[in-house]
Amino acid sequence: MMDFSFDNAGVRVGLEIHQQLNTGRKLFCNCSGVAPPGIIQQFTRRLRPVKSEMGRYDPAAVFEGNRDMSILYHADDNNSCLVERDEEPPHHVDNMSKEISLVVSAALKSTIYEEIYAMRKTVIDGSNTSGFQRTMLVSRGGILNVGDISVGVQSICLEEDSARVLGEKDGVKEYNLDRLGIPLIEIALEPISGTPHQVRLAAEGLGRLLRGIKMVARGIGTIRQDVNISVRDGNGIVEIKGLQQLDQLERVVEYEA
Repeated sequence: MMDFSFDNAGVRVGLEIHQQLNTGRKLFCNCSGVAPPGIIQQFTRRLRPVKSEMGRYDPAAVFEGNRDMSILYHADDNNSCLVERDEEPPHHVDNMSKEISLVVSAALKSTIYEEIYAMRKTVIDGSNTSGFQRTMLVSRGGILNVGDISVGVQSICLEEDSARVLGEKDGVKEYNLDRLGIPLIEIALEPISGTPHQVRLAAEGLGRLLRGIKMVARGIGTIRQDVNISVRDGNGIVEIKGLQQLDQLERVVEYEA
């Protein structure tokens, strides 16, 4: 009954997989995100929206700016430096991270660009001290084959992870910089027209491929899925961000669709 309902409703599910890489260092500096605790320092910032190169404000940035929050950062000298604090320019991109992104692109038969550039995506919710996230488009296209299921690949990006949220209270948001800058690979799949179980199979297959490369991080929080769900005659797209457990994926798709 569930399969018939989903087929007739025209449900389409897009997946974006964010996987931390196990390189032993961050993407734009030599700090490690998993070093033992050291001396904790704190500092406060306020982030404001600015116009893009197109002369427009990002709606999400305007929303966050209107909240008028103070951001309290916790910085450990053992896993962060002036780069994470946005008080020093980023260093050269980690070579191992670039190599892993190329290996993943080749495994998914994705077309790799001859040159890769760091782009800046505006983010002022406090999760990035600089007010933007650095991301690099590595390749486009490709295919993921899982049993009888074939899912197209839209793009593969190499980017830096965001700061780890600690909480929010009385107009102050708190973040730890230990996670900020850890290299991530982002894989965006083409929308899947199928059942929740087929969506889960695709996610599991991609997870197995990444683990098979043996250069990705393992454990809770090291892989996260953004799920975009649309229905043929529905109003817009529902997005669920940061889903970490695959056993929840089927239930989320069923509920939101």
